[in-house]
Amino acid sequence: MVDSRAKGARGEYLVRDLLRESTNLQFERVPMSGALEYLKGDLYVPNEKNLYCIEVKNYAETPLTDKILTQKKTNNLSRWWKKIVQQAKSGNQQPLLFFKYNRSKIYVTIGTQPKNTEYIYISDLDCYVSLAETWLNNEKIRFINGT
Repeated sequence: MVDSRAKGARGEYLVRDLLRESTNLQFERVPMSGALEYLKGDLYVPNEKNLYCIEVKNYAETPLTDKILTQKKTNNLSRWWKKIVQQAKSGNQQPLLFFKYNRSKIYVTIGTQPKNTEYIYISDLDCYVSLAETWLNNEKIRFINGT
């Protein structure tokens, strides 16, 4: 049996390490899994003004299927994106969702159109999905004020 908390933590560590390598910033997991009122999401840079509320999902199957068109309330990507948009708004941040599924690469879902990276646009959610590593390498994203 799969321990979903352990699987989620593994996903967070994978994305944390990818972000550290790509940005040279010391990303950390959010203490108490986002239960703190003033600190939402899964990853952040301590002692900085984080521009993004970052959520990480690590599931068995891809959320990128035709169900995104027909099962709007139960589709994982729809639920995840709507939740992170709300959390980001409450913290005056931009939403950023990383996800992966069994044996996949890491993907990123963002609210702004990538300029130098291939993406899938999901009009109903007004978001873009790209390969995370390519997006990080090509888009030169600022994650904190001043960097």
